Amino acid sequence: MVVVVVALGVVLYVTTRPAPPPPSTPRPFVWSVDMDQLRRIVISLPRTGKTQAWVEHADEYWYFDSPQGPQVDLKRWGGGIPLILSGPGANRLITESVRDDQLRSYGLAGPSMRIQLTLQNRETIAIDVGDSTPDGQAYYIRLASSRSVFTVDGSWYSVLERLVLDPPYPAAGRH
Repeated sequence: MVVVVVALGVVLYVTTRPAPPPPSTPRPFVWSVDMDQLRRIVISLPRTGKTQAWVEHADEYWYFDSPQGPQVDLKRWGGGIPLILSGPGANRLITESVRDDQLRSYGLAGPSMRIQLTLQNRETIAIDVGDSTPDGQAYYIRLASSRSVFTVDGSWYSVLERLVLDPPYPAAGRH
């Protein structure tokens, strides 16, 4: 009797368990480069007129890109900034073929942030970040040379904005 009850329990379990969820599709990347290839980073906030730039020196440390620019504060910079600039995972793809007349609706006609990345091979990547989404959780973003518009998490934008508004100067030399 115990064997029959156990067998019925196993059959019932196997036949009534829910199907596994479909495999999730990987998040698209707006761009993707090896963070070790980054050599210069420029982030500007056109609506405020503020810009900061950094360059990696031969000693593999990042410095403010100005004559005799100080080394960045590694507690605030660490390896995280080059990592998040190597290619953000997009929350979603909005369109693959944005028209010029649609750029304004995403805030991309006059971006809130512009990023220029220079790679080791001297190739540059230009990125425009527009307005936040209506729910305020993400920002519209696109490669300047692309017709695709994505959204990225608002925290990604906030980290980069803070680098410009409160630059990671060394503790003793904070401006």
